[in-house]
Amino acid sequence: MKPLSIFSDVVPEKIERDVRDMPVKGSAVDTIVVADCDLKERLHVSSWVDSITYLSLDNREEALLGAINKVVCRKDAIYLLDRYKSKSIKKFSMGGKFLTNIGTFGEAPEEYAEPTDFVVTDSLVIVYDQFTSRFIYYTLNGKYLRSCRLPFLCLRFHRFSEDNFVFCTLDADNQHLASIEDYSIFRTDSLFVIKERGFYRERGKYSSIISDYNFSELNGRLYYHSPYSGRIYEIDDDGTCRLAFFLDFGDRQVPENLLLDKNWNEYKQASSSSGYYFFPGKYLLTDDVVYFAYANHHKEYQCLYSLRRKEGIRSSVVRNDVLSIFPFSNLVGVEGHALIGYVYPNDIVVAREHYDAVQWTEWVGEKAADIAKQFNEEDNMVLLWFHMKEK
Repeated sequence: MKPLSIFSDVVPEKIERDVRDMPVKGSAVDTIVVADCDLKERLHVSSWVDSITYLSLDNREEALLGAINKVVCRKDAIYLLDRYKSKSIKKFSMGGKFLTNIGTFGEAPEEYAEPTDFVVTDSLVIVYDQFTSRFIYYTLNGKYLRSCRLPFLCLRFHRFSEDNFVFCTLDADNQHLASIEDYSIFRTDSLFVIKERGFYRERGKYSSIISDYNFSELNGRLYYHSPYSGRIYEIDDDGTCRLAFFLDFGDRQVPENLLLDKNWNEYKQASSSSGYYFFPGKYLLTDDVVYFAYANHHKEYQCLYSLRRKEGIRSSVVRNDVLSIFPFSNLVGVEGHALIGYVYPNDIVVAREHYDAVQWTEWVGEKAADIAKQFNEEDNMVLLWFHMKEK
């Protein structure tokens, strides 16, 4: 297979001088035996969540989002990525006021074809555009500074420091670089010279699934998860990897042979008829609680596990009995003890229209009914913080 034309001028010898394997160190591993998590007919959010904070985002046209793929919270602002619908990164105040767009969609040097991923530093927002294989640098106020082309493709990236980057590829088209073609993770300096690589995954051999959870920073720590595996690794700033969590699915673990690309039809059949637990990688980690979800017989089971108490709960039915108008879904990030999610106000409005005022209040509760009155069908989405109990 020929390299992509965008990389025709890349000289491998300049960026693959001495590529080493990422060291994997042994450490105590938090093993979560999924079968030991209490299986409930219904999971009541109040048993794990102390309170819910909500934030209505600005409704002006330039502030509207179609979805949220990544959230970055800073002391004075919130940055939200909508990768596909509005193709934008939007900055809001802590009160939900729209402040600015970080870059715009387009073909100019200061624009991006797709804001694939981004990081926020003390003075910069660095946006990665996969379609042009570029880093685009903006100020925190969205002013364009410069851009540079990367000599490879990736799906996610993380910046430990100005001279220390980690990239996640997951079968990206890097056949022009033999040292990383079959690896999911690699670390570089600021000139993108490859220092280390890790997590061998032979290109084209396995069915791939692109997930927002494969590679993510959670409460200041960087994690990598290989699709379908229950192993979640933490990556340190020196490139060292360690197994941080292991979700043990026992005999419900999907056999590796089903993940081979040549067995795709068998995989699809098994996903609808077998007893396997399919874990594409939806997980989040607060200071204490691991949230994860898996599928079985077309049902999604949501799980909460306390690392401190060594106990968990799971169910395919989750009822938010803290503030019932806000579903426990669309979870996209963490902040301290809280899981961050979002809801579309239109969903609340539509649900409200099925009841008269008395029935609605009886169903959702007086507090939730009062909150629901402020939402309109065309409103921008609402951010939610599910603050976990400190048991």
